[in-house]
Amino acid sequence: MSISKAKKARQKLARQGRTTPDMLRGSWQGVDPAMKRSPTMQEKQARLNKKHRRNHAHESDDSFSVFKGYYCL
Repeated sequence: MSISKAKKARQKLARQGRTTPDMLRGSWQGVDPAMKRSPTMQEKQARLNKKHRRNHAHESDDSFSVFKGYYCL
């Protein structure tokens, strides 16, 4: 089988000592795919409790507030 033009160009770049596309490929930026794991139940609950619009009904800080407004004509 013959060698493609792209492969010939890559080989020529390698012979000249220049950077080839396969050197630029495959950068994981420090991420190890074998170490990926699912979050635990505590992590899931902590994430839900830290959401911006969380439900305050489950929180018990023993505070009580009353708003009393008067409307006069």
